[in-house]
Formats: sequence, structure tokens, C-alpha cells
Amino acid sequence: MPTEKKYKRLLSNTAIVGVGTLGSKLLVYLLVRLYTSILTNEEYSVASNIADMATLLIPVISLGIGEAVFRFAMDKAYRQSEIFTLGFLAVGLGSLLLPGLALLFWSIPYFRGYVALLVAYVLASALHTNCSQFIRARAQFKLYAIQGLLNTLLTIGCNLLFLIPLKMGVTGYVLSVAVADLLSSVFIFLAGKLWRELTFSGLRKSTLRAMLVYSLPLIPTTISWWVTNVSDRYMITFMKGDGVNGLYAAAYKIPTLLMVLIGIFNSAWKYSAVSERDRGEGALFFTNVYRGFLSLLFCVSGGVIAFSKLLSHLMFGPDFRSAWVYIPVLTLAMAFSALASFTGTIFIVEKKSRYSFYTALAGALLNLVLNFFLIPLFSAEENAAMGAALATLVAYFVMYLFRLFYSTRLIGYDPTLSLTLGNLLIVTVMALAMTLEVPLWILWQAAGLVLLLLVNRRILFRFLAALWPGKKKSAE
Repeated sequence: MPTEKKYKRLLSNTAIVGVGTLGSKLLVYLLVRLYTSILTNEEYSVASNIADMATLLIPVISLGIGEAVFRFAMDKAYRQSEIFTLGFLAVGLGSLLLPGLALLFWSIPYFRGYVALLVAYVLASALHTNCSQFIRARAQFKLYAIQGLLNTLLTIGCNLLFLIPLKMGVTGYVLSVAVADLLSSVFIFLAGKLWRELTFSGLRKSTLRAMLVYSLPLIPTTISWWVTNVSDRYMITFMKGDGVNGLYAAAYKIPTLLMVLIGIFNSAWKYSAVSERDRGEGALFFTNVYRGFLSLLFCVSGGVIAFSKLLSHLMFGPDFRSAWVYIPVLTLAMAFSALASFTGTIFIVEKKSRYSFYTALAGALLNLVLNFFLIPLFSAEENAAMGAALATLVAYFVMYLFRLFYSTRLIGYDPTLSLTLGNLLIVTVMALAMTLEVPLWILWQAAGLVLLLLVNRRILFRFLAALWPGKKKSAE
């Protein structure tokens, strides 16, 4: 395929997914104001911990099959109907573990009253992942975007119903997601006519074996990501209490706005990366997209850091606004999480899932160790959870370095380290100035944003010129 068409298709797919999901995802984050106004710090902490625990169980129950459904459904060597059916069978097989897990969580007082919620959340999410990954592999991006919008609207509607008139508190917060995932799965199944893909004839053990060989290493990989991303909240809860963790969990919401944008792009990028797998142009294509992605990521991260105080006042209830202090460090952490996720696409393309596991495990272990030592170091009320934020930042940074090393060896793209270091220096200074509230910190933020635009202007112009070839001359 001509190079121009590769970029245009990436832009087109990203735009379709973005139009259908960006606005709705932002609406979900606006609900943080509702959560932090209705729920206490302690209730918000419990609700977040339950939802986070469910995300840990999802890859275990589904045997990590969602990513395999996406990757193998794009492989012309396999029948799509076979892949889709085996995906459902794998979820059914993994669900045999649910009774034992339910008993385990029943024995833990913290989760005892929410075991049924955990089971509902996990099963609904596993089904939704299977269906949504399959239509994405079939390049049904419009349907993928529509179901994303529907899922978000259902989540919002259920939240408004369960939290305001029904006053269900923690239960309503968690149940909203499970109901939205289940109804979204039904919509995809009907709108995508996926019943036509369910077939129990001609299923091959060799196909299931190949899918599991690919997906099973992704279970510890996902668990490792979870440890890096979520374990700090559990450690804060047990070391500092639900009150501190409630603030930290709320602060985490703003940097993860960045991950919403990244998720939209990655939905289209994974498809392009797999479909444009040829080694010759593949490395050049990856290099150019990586540079543009990196420049845009750091510019947006700088914006989030500079306006972290304002964002916290807009999105949080009065009792949660002091959480802004964690936002600059967590934004840097999410930036490196995004870069780690992007470079990890190469492991999907090459079906080298073991590299995903090795690098994610390294980040998870480092995060646990650093949490243990750093969380107790900060005792002041205004920054009691700062150790956890720093541990998350270091863990994601190290994971990114490992993935950069392995991915460049696999396809030989140019990571442009000087560009990374320049951007990192600027956003680090911005984060320090913001967090410490140094004199004239507003001027520091303004200067940082200007420098980011100057440093990245050529890369961004070239990236836009590649996406819109007609503007190439003006960009040069």
C-alpha cells in the first residue's frame, strides 16, 4: 500500500473512533464531580478499590482471550467465525474459576458485601471485550465507535439513576459499569449480526492452542500492569486509610483523561500496525508515527500539568480539591504508560507476547518495592500519597525503557532519543514548579508550554503533513 494511504487510513480510523467516543468519555470524567459531591472520601475509595479489583480478575476469567480474538481475527490463516466462537468458549472455560474466587473474596471482610458485584462486573466486561475486539479486528470502526458511545451513555444514565434517586452509593457506582457492559454486548451482538459467527463445527484444537499460547502470557502481563497502575491505591488504603486514598483516586482521574485520548488513537493504531506489517516500510511507518505521537503526547501532558489546579477545581467537589498536588507527577507517569503501551504494539504485531510480560513484570515488581519504601516517607496531610505517585512514575518510566529496547530490536525503528530527552526535561521542570508552587510558578508553566511547542513544532508539522499529504509543501 502507498505510504500516503497508510497515514490517511490511520487518521480516518482514529477520527471515526474519536468522534464516537471522545465526547462521551469526557462526559464520564465530568461525573467525577458528581461522585466527589455525593460520595465521601472513604466511599469513593471503597468503590474505586472494588472496580480496580474487578479489572484484575477480568483477564484471569477470560484467559486473556480478548487480545487473541483481535490479533487472530485479523490473520487470514484463520476463519473469523472460528476465532469468535473459541473466544466465547475460552471465557466459559475461565468462568469455572469464579466459584473459588467468590469464596476467596467472601473470606476478606473488606470485599465480603460486594462479591456478587465483582462477579457481575467481571463477566459483563469479559463478554463486552470479546465482542468489541472482534468487530475492531473486522475494521468495523463505525460500529465500534457507536457501541463505545452507547456504553458511555448507559454508564452515565445508570450512575444518575443509582446514585441520586436510588442512593445506592458504592453499589450503584460499581453496578453501573456492569449493566452498561452487558447491554453494550447485546447491542454489538445484534447490530454486528455476530450470531452468524457463532459456529461449533470445524473448530480446531490447534487454533485454540495457538490462541492460548498467545493470550495466556498476557494474563500475568495484565496483572503486572494492574499492579503498577492500581496496587498503590490498596497500599495507601492499608497504610494511610481510605480518606487519603479517596483523594489520590480522585487525582488519578485527571491524568487518565490523557489515556482516554491515547486509547482512541491506539484502537486505530493497533489495526494499522498489524495490517501494515511489512518489514521494509513498516519500520519507517512506525518511526514517523512514533515521533508524532511522542511530540503530541508531551505537549498535551504539559497542558494537563500547567492547568492541574484549575482542572481539580472544575472536576472535584470541595472536599477533594487538595488532590491537585498529585496531578503533575501522575501526568508524567501516564505519559510514560502511554509510550510503553505504544511501543508494546510491536509485540502484538510480531506475536511476541512474552516481551509484553517481561517488561510489565519488571515495572510491577519495581512499583511494589518503591511503594513499600516511598509511601511512608510522606507524612504531611497535604501530600500523604506522594510516595505512591513517584513510585508509579518510576515504574512506568523503567517499563518504557525496557519496551523501547526490545521493540527497536524487533523492527529497527528510530526512537529519536534526543527528542524524548528534551521533552522530558521540560515537563519535569514544569511538574516540579507546579507541585512545589515555586515563586512565579504560573510563568514557569507558560514558559514550559511555549518551549514544548517550539521543540516539537517540526515533528508535529511533518506528522500533520503525512496525514494530510496535500499540505506537505506548506509544512516543509
